[in-house]
Amino acid sequence: MDKLPPEILTLIFAEIWDLYPESLRRLNTVNRAFYHTAARFLHEILTISFNSKQEYELAVADILTLPTNEIWYKHTRRLDIVCGRRKLQLGSNRDMTMGQIPFPDDDIHYAPVTESLAECDGFVTPNWELLVSLLGKLHRLVELNYAVVNMFPQVLLKALHQNHPACRLNIHAFRLKNLTSLQFGPCEMDLIQSPCLHGIRFSHWPEQERTGPGNFHAETIYRIISIAPNLQHFYVDIESNYAPFKAVAKGQGRDSSTPAFNMGKLKSLSLRFNTSKDEVLKEASRHTDFSKLESLNLDYVHDDIIPRAIASRYSFCNLQSLSIVIGNLLSNEATELMFQSINPLIYLKIKSSLEPIPIEKILMRHGPTLQGLVLLHGPYYNPLWTRMHDEGGANEVLRYAKLCPRLRDFQIEIQRKAGSEDEIRLYEACGQFPFLECLTLDMECTMQPGQSGNLRRIGMSAVAGTAFNLTLDPAICLAIWHTIASTQKSGRLRKVQLYPHTRRSQPRGAAAKVLRTASSLKRSYLVRRRIFDKQELPTVVEIDATGFLPPNSPKNPSRRPLWFEALPQVDYAFGTMVESVYPLYPEWRSKWLTHPLQMLAVDLLTNRRKRNRETEDGKVEGSGRKMKLPRTISQ
Repeated sequence: MDKLPPEILTLIFAEIWDLYPESLRRLNTVNRAFYHTAARFLHEILTISFNSKQEYELAVADILTLPTNEIWYKHTRRLDIVCGRRKLQLGSNRDMTMGQIPFPDDDIHYAPVTESLAECDGFVTPNWELLVSLLGKLHRLVELNYAVVNMFPQVLLKALHQNHPACRLNIHAFRLKNLTSLQFGPCEMDLIQSPCLHGIRFSHWPEQERTGPGNFHAETIYRIISIAPNLQHFYVDIESNYAPFKAVAKGQGRDSSTPAFNMGKLKSLSLRFNTSKDEVLKEASRHTDFSKLESLNLDYVHDDIIPRAIASRYSFCNLQSLSIVIGNLLSNEATELMFQSINPLIYLKIKSSLEPIPIEKILMRHGPTLQGLVLLHGPYYNPLWTRMHDEGGANEVLRYAKLCPRLRDFQIEIQRKAGSEDEIRLYEACGQFPFLECLTLDMECTMQPGQSGNLRRIGMSAVAGTAFNLTLDPAICLAIWHTIASTQKSGRLRKVQLYPHTRRSQPRGAAAKVLRTASSLKRSYLVRRRIFDKQELPTVVEIDATGFLPPNSPKNPSRRPLWFEALPQVDYAFGTMVESVYPLYPEWRSKWLTHPLQMLAVDLLTNRRKRNRETEDGKVEGSGRKMKLPRTISQ
């Protein structure tokens, strides 16, 4: 293998790094060719994460002083500086070109930066000279992500200009000292005019909350777009209850030292204002050319004004990606008019309470070109059972599959139904997307309360069903993967992410106690398979909503890899109550095991054990190569 061309080795290592990074770390010790190829992946991204001045200085000092860390100097292409405990999806990722999408997607799993050094460690100033020294040693830096709620240090900006003048700088918590003024300070102007400034996520300055909200000028924010020479990505996060939005005439109030305005040429724009979106969009259009935009996040659209303005007033002729939250007051007519006026998209994200028919009309226009599609419920959550029929949504997904033949990445909210035939049909429908590679299922687990429809008083079967739905385990995940993958004829499916949740109103009393316990035990999973070995069974990796492994608790029931962990977990949840409260639980538990999804999981586990025995006895047919079996992080 060491005689393979470097480009082939790189492709192979990219696959290994994506799925099995620990294996790549071991492979880099095999020989010189492996070492040099693996090092590019192992040391491409350097993250300095800290919660205090002391942690920051210790982390950078280690990189600067330990001889074993010199390899970072040669291979680091992206540097992330992160303050706080929040999980961040920073910068670009391996599936995208460096700098293409510099900020985390606005979804339920990630959030903007909120912690500053002052909040973490009192009012202190880190020794930024340490980081200046590190910037001087890095050879190949092309992207710097700064995720600290403090103004980007002037000394770092100078070091960046001196050592990496072409590096892309993305600031994930951009701050201005005064939002009510139309003038920038000297340090702010140096940063805004920096040729390195590539992306900004702007949000309100926390200090102003102490003095109370006041009028801030829209031009104070959007002037940044007009002045920054190379700014490509601009995200704004300002809540409506923070301060009123005040527009002024363009150029009003500028002093003589302020540069002349130029029309910005952003590639992506995100407008997260819960206020009059018409005024926000109008002000943004005066500072950047909408016809150059490739990605637009409109966030929440309350009424028909914005859809009609997009259809008649603005041109988004190069738009490829759109994210929108559709309010309940929008008419279907205005919504359809807006989507008809936009050229066919490549990526579309909709949060709404729209019925399947309006969604299908949108997909008739954009489905043939879509490669990415997200369909989630809006912030005002409607009970899912008002939209899904007895088949559990399978028919809708089948129609989406016909309308989106090129779809590669799909995220949708579904309802779990305790492993029933309806749930099986839904997973089979997901397998009808011929080119689908990545599937994310946001799984609503609350079961229908029954004839009364009273969410506060539900029967034992609904309580048990919800508890079992919440407690996904590797066996169930493997059965879900098998149902989807075996239905997809192309065999392109590579990743399935499963996120169980309960977002509806929860019952009170004994049922609430059981479901709280079950919810505390829930886990999310990623099931994945290497694209160049389709015969290999997938890997089941345990994750939670933010990508971390869940903490181990001595109170949690013992875990058995690749068996029905749901059984001891739900037993444990019902064990918090006296038996007289739910005497029928054992009967429902036995019934759950006979549902199709659980039966399939039993068959898969039985075959797994059989293959294990055959492998151990040397009876595997064919070349004798060992079958690699599914494994979990707990193994």
